[in-house]
Amino acid sequence: MAPANRLQALLELSRTLSSSLELRAVLGEFTARATDLTGATAAEVSTYDRERNALVMLVEYIQGGDEITETGGEVYLLSDFPATLRVIETQEPVQIRVANPDDDPAERALLERRGQQSLLMLPLVAHGETIGLMELIDDHDRSWDDTDVEFCRALCDIVAASLRNALLYAEMQDMAARDKLTGLYNRRLFEEQFDAAVARALRGNEDLALLVVDLDGLKRINDLGGHPAGDEALRTLAEAVRSSIRASDVPCRLGGDELAVILPGSTPEDAIKVAERSQDTLVRLGRGRYSFSGGVARVTASQASAYDVYRSADIAAYRAKAAGGAQTLLAVETKTSP
Repeated sequence: MAPANRLQALLELSRTLSSSLELRAVLGEFTARATDLTGATAAEVSTYDRERNALVMLVEYIQGGDEITETGGEVYLLSDFPATLRVIETQEPVQIRVANPDDDPAERALLERRGQQSLLMLPLVAHGETIGLMELIDDHDRSWDDTDVEFCRALCDIVAASLRNALLYAEMQDMAARDKLTGLYNRRLFEEQFDAAVARALRGNEDLALLVVDLDGLKRINDLGGHPAGDEALRTLAEAVRSSIRASDVPCRLGGDELAVILPGSTPEDAIKVAERSQDTLVRLGRGRYSFSGGVARVTASQASAYDVYRSADIAAYRAKAAGGAQTLLAVETKTSP
């Protein structure tokens, strides 16, 4: 593409990205334009995780299709890829060609495994700080000339600011949806997510279970040790639940001593196993001081509303507590008439 057309494309991209704070929109627009304007086979965007010294892939765009994950996908430890680390640290672009034996062997081996031949890595820099990496990849042996590299650097300058803003916005949204004490999602998010999950399950005839958990003896814990002791117990319960579920499950604090976990694709039996793991973990983390009462319900033809499913699980948890606690019971399902 002629430089004049590229300049126009940069201006259009800048206008488009400046109007959006949605991470998915920013990533999709960026990688689609990057491949179109450079003729590359694929483009990838990753964020830089300083604590792990790793790249976390956010989007991969290959020949018109993209795979976007706002929570982070494949992780690449930079200790295994010295050329990539050099880009992050020096904020200078690096090219890799499989045909060039002097290039980083780790990068060349990765390209070969993927059936690709060349790579251009550029840093995403915002306010002087490297926040991620853009990679342009080609199935053919290719050397990007100075004009290509400078254009891609200008592209990265535009996108880095938009990416940073989108990441900050996503972080703020996530913080607003979380309970401050436990770090779990709050009741508002639970209601939104559970309504949507029930609708999906009914539409697709899919399994969906809900686990409701009540900490046993919170009043006694508060009476003996004050509210700090109660807060510690709730945080321990939250950690026990969080460490016992899948990434696709949604743990929430509904208020007081009550937690709930939305379990997509799970049967009641699956939910009972989650409860058992959580109970065992709570005993271990709390050194035998804590336990919970749980209730499990599922979406059925007779329980087709989110409120009905929640109420059934809550009643089952109450029954478990009345029976002495430290156990999880299944909800009693209403039989439909034949």
